Amino acid sequence: MALPSVSKNITGLFLKRACPVCGGRLDRDGLLCSWCELRIDRCIKIHWSSNGMPAGIPSGLPPPGSIAEGVPVYSAVMYNGLPGEIVIRLKFNGEKYLAEVAADLIMRYSMKLPASNDILVPVPASKRRKKERGYNQAILIALKLASVTGCRSLNILSKDESPSQVGLSPSRRRKNVSGIFHLKSGKRLPPETDVWLVDDVATTCSTIDSASKVLLDSGARTVTGLSLTYRKKMTDSIIQL
Repeated sequence: MALPSVSKNITGLFLKRACPVCGGRLDRDGLLCSWCELRIDRCIKIHWSSNGMPAGIPSGLPPPGSIAEGVPVYSAVMYNGLPGEIVIRLKFNGEKYLAEVAADLIMRYSMKLPASNDILVPVPASKRRKKERGYNQAILIALKLASVTGCRSLNILSKDESPSQVGLSPSRRRKNVSGIFHLKSGKRLPPETDVWLVDDVATTCSTIDSASKVLLDSGARTVTGLSLTYRKKMTDSIIQL
């Protein structure tokens, strides 16, 4: 008589949901286990794309698209700890399923989220990067976000080849991405559209700044940056803080 009970318990063990990051047991609702949640720090600052500086409290923001300040960039969590690991594994290890985790973190931690009638535009990768990886992680994140927000995700930007941003100072980063984004041939934005530029990492916000100018010139009413992580930028000084 005990066999059905034993069988049921064994089946239950195999059906236990596992954390997609560490493989540990999920002891509550949600995508991540308690241990992984402890390795996440929320990003509590908004940054301006024009210079990467903190923008202050949300109510003190100038209108998005301000020439002086660029566009506001909302990052859900800090890069250090678990989020940085997620970015690396999603970006370089081919673990595309982590895009769902990225979208979940954005939904739970970002100080502002797109409305259902807004447009999500993923920051494009160059042709060389797409060939190397086989996909663009920003597109995967944008698609997952679209599925839970009701927004449309439009892959309408292209990117010229440019050197990697890794290791460059803030000023060099801005020069590196200046003028490299374009609207794809035959693509256009719906009129009076509020656009969110989606990326995995914001450091100096120079990539979002350069891409946002193309969208504003193409008729976007507003552009807002939205990244999974914020990574503290280097300075142009020899001394790195």
